Amino acid sequence: MRVLFVGSHLDKGGGQALQTLQLFEGLRRSVDGEYLCLRAGGDHAELLQRDGVRVVGSLRLPQGVLDLRNAIQAERGDWDIVQVFDTYFALPAAFLARAHPRAVLFGTDPVHYVRWRYGEVARAAAWATLAVLMRDTYLVVNSPALADDYDRFSPTFIPNGLDLGRIAAAPPKEEARRLLGLAPDARVILWIGKVVTAKRVEWLLETLRRIPDATLLAVGGYKEEHFGDRYLRELRAKYPDLSDRAVFTGEVPYSRIVLYLAVADVFGFPSEFEGMPNAVMEAMAAAIPVVASDIPAHRAFLKHGENGFLAGDPESFGRMIADLFADPALRAQVGARGQQLVRAEFSFPRVCERWLAYYRQILATS
Repeated sequence: MRVLFVGSHLDKGGGQALQTLQLFEGLRRSVDGEYLCLRAGGDHAELLQRDGVRVVGSLRLPQGVLDLRNAIQAERGDWDIVQVFDTYFALPAAFLARAHPRAVLFGTDPVHYVRWRYGEVARAAAWATLAVLMRDTYLVVNSPALADDYDRFSPTFIPNGLDLGRIAAAPPKEEARRLLGLAPDARVILWIGKVVTAKRVEWLLETLRRIPDATLLAVGGYKEEHFGDRYLRELRAKYPDLSDRAVFTGEVPYSRIVLYLAVADVFGFPSEFEGMPNAVMEAMAAAIPVVASDIPAHRAFLKHGENGFLAGDPESFGRMIADLFADPALRAQVGARGQQLVRAEFSFPRVCERWLAYYRQILATS
C-alpha cells in the first residue's frame, strides 16, 4: 500500500505537528509513504530533516496551497491514498489536485478555531468552505466530541497514539531536576502548549497564588502571527507577584520534553477547547496526575476522580491541584491509573493497526 501524507508546518511545532509526524513515522513501517509539507520558518527545523519528509514550498497563502497542489498532482498516480493532516493548506490543495481517494484527519476543531480567532462571520464562511472541500472525502477525527460535531461527514474515530518508549526513556526525577536547575524538593506544576488565550493559562497562575510554595513550568511558544506575544505580556502584567515562580520556557525541542515530564508533580491543562491533546496523553503516560478543564474532549478519556480530575472553573481547578499536592498517595494512585489507560488503549502499534485497517476499508470501497 502506498500513502501520500500531506501536512503543512512541521517546523512550526505544536502538538498536532508532533502527532502527525509520529503517525507518519509509525505507519511508514507498514506502508510506502512520503510526507509533503511547507516550511514555516519555526523553531523545529530539525523535523523537516526526518526521513521521508519533503518540503515543497513556504507557509504563505495562497502560494503554499498551490505548491502543495502541484506536488500532489505531480505524484497523484503513484499513490493509493492521499492522507491530509492540515485543513487550512493541505485540504484545499488536495481538493484542487482532485486527489482520490483522500482521507482527512481533524486533530482539533477547525471551525471552532476560526471562530475563536476571527469571529462569527469567519466561522460561517469556514463552514461553507468546509462543506465544499469535504466532498468525496473520508474523515477521521481523534476524539468522540469531534465525531459528534462533524457527524454530517460520517467521521471515523481513531485516537491519537503515543510513543511510549520515548516517555519511558526519561531520566529519573532527581536527575531531570538537576538538569533543569530545580531543587530536589520543588513542588512542580507542569503545563505544555502554546501560550494563547484559548489555553486559559490564567487558571494556572491563579492556582499558583493558591499554592505559595509551588513552581509553574509553562512549556511552549508564546509568539504568534498577527498577535505576537501580547497574551504573555498581559499575563505578566496581571500577575507580577508570580514572576519568580511562573517560568515560561518558550519553544523547547521535542527531544527535551521528556525532561519536563520527568520533573512534574502535577499536570494542569485548562484549555477552552481541544481535540485529543497530545500533551495530556503524554503526561498520563509519564504517570503524572492530570487536572484538566471539564470539556467534551477531556471527558472522553479522563474519568473524574479515577484517572484524572475535571474542573469547570479556575477555583475548582486550583483546589484540585492543591489537594493533589497535599496527598502524595492520591497523586501516585491517579497517575498510575492514567498511565495504565494510555498503555492499554493508546500505544502507537495499536493505533497504527486501526489506521491500516481504515486504509484497507477505503481501498475496498473506493
